[in-house]
Amino acid sequence: MASNPDFVNYICEQLEGLGAVRSRKMFGEYMVYLNDKPVVIICDDRPMVKMLPCLEELLRDRPTHPPYEGAKDHYLLDPDDRDTLREAVRLAEEVTPLPKKKAPKKKETAPAEGALPWDVVWPQQMKPGLSDIAAWVNNPLLEELADWMKETYQVESSIEFSRCSMDRGWNIKYKKGSKALCALYVRQGWFTAMVTLGAKQTAELETLLPTFSAAFRKLYEKTPLFNGGKWLVVDVKKPAQLEEVQRLILMKAKPVKKEA
Repeated sequence: MASNPDFVNYICEQLEGLGAVRSRKMFGEYMVYLNDKPVVIICDDRPMVKMLPCLEELLRDRPTHPPYEGAKDHYLLDPDDRDTLREAVRLAEEVTPLPKKKAPKKKETAPAEGALPWDVVWPQQMKPGLSDIAAWVNNPLLEELADWMKETYQVESSIEFSRCSMDRGWNIKYKKGSKALCALYVRQGWFTAMVTLGAKQTAELETLLPTFSAAFRKLYEKTPLFNGGKWLVVDVKKPAQLEEVQRLILMKAKPVKKEA
């Protein structure tokens, strides 16, 4: 199964501040670059880094696995361990050479078609509000989720800019204290919600799967396990899909008790 672009975007966000971060699709999977150096390969939603001598002490307890058949073993990184992830990438970047540049092929410029991309409509220097994002998405389910998050957890949206080339632009995150509840990536007419479940929550979801839609069950089966949990990325276009996202979030954190 190919990695989800929103997961790739999340990894890029974890690395922001180290330098110029970008990602590129390669052979159905993704390579993440820091300062134009290939440092992390992502396969089946699993970030990996080469087993370099400079990483032996830092990653000695991490499992290893080849990114694809016939490849050498790589260290399997924990995407939730931000500090270790960033340090591993920083060290790998220092010893990784820049790839040799190939002469660009000449190609004709195609005329622009369709609506402008999200990061062009709202570039980094122009931070949108939630109402601006809702107007661009043009789907009431986004505002419905925002109202539900406020009512259920008493939290407001955090609007952050991602520089990752896979999903560049402003996105929405919801947190309860230090716990991430979900991340939303905007589309025109709909949005995508990423909810990360740990091993205990994933086991709970397993027992409830028959009560979810066939489409969600298929998504669940295709999503690989990571440290016993799953990174579930759900497209929200219809009320039923929003309801399933809300159920996932409720597995992550209990609602805030309302005052009598």
